[in-house]
Amino acid sequence: MNVNNTNEKKKTKMIVYEVTTKVALLKEIEIKTLRRNLVYFIDSILVKNPEYECFHGENKLKGYTLDLLYPMEKDGHYKENKVYSFRVRALDKQLAQYLSKSFVRHTTNDFIGVQSSFKTIPCKPLKTLYTITPVIVKTQEHCYWRECLSFEEYEEQLKKNLWKKYRNFTGKEPDESLPIWDGIMLKSKWIVPFTYKNITLPGDKFELRISNNKQAQEIAYMALAVGLGDLNSRGASFMGYRYNDDIK
Repeated sequence: MNVNNTNEKKKTKMIVYEVTTKVALLKEIEIKTLRRNLVYFIDSILVKNPEYECFHGENKLKGYTLDLLYPMEKDGHYKENKVYSFRVRALDKQLAQYLSKSFVRHTTNDFIGVQSSFKTIPCKPLKTLYTITPVIVKTQEHCYWRECLSFEEYEEQLKKNLWKKYRNFTGKEPDESLPIWDGIMLKSKWIVPFTYKNITLPGDKFELRISNNKQAQEIAYMALAVGLGDLNSRGASFMGYRYNDDIK
């Protein structure tokens, strides 16, 4: 089994896989702990397999991300015995298939897997990406970006992060002179909290108008599985998308 071996995957066609899983809640869960519980649900599956346990423990780009449960609960309390769904997207087919198969009947203190399905996301011209979960960016100053960076500097950091991921997952060197997006809009008026390791980090939500060049489209498609910024395998920056119906 090859576990997300990026060296072997270089120069192969990039495909984004999506696993949609239904879980039944074994107890009520508050929104502030939900992400941590979902991450544990995934991690506890990865560590059951020796090779995926090694993959899980490595300090490297993982190539997957996840959203939260839906339908959302307006009161922030997800109900015991109710069935919800969540999605995991990945660039590695074996990983996506392993998770999809393993989620069913997998049980933690919080969830039991009920049903899981697996599909590919079509690679078609993308018009916009928008963040469903908040973007988290680690700064050199170890503070929230608004306290130490201009928006232009922050935007450049987002681009550098995507170029790094593009190199890692495709083996190709990006042309950094080409735009990735023609416009970026901050959609959150206030800080969007993101709980990680019992601390709350400040995040933001964005909408990106994707540029119509081949590299930008490749990077945008990749971002559906790897997100913007950091902590993507912990659930940061899960992306929604709209296709460009004007381009066939």
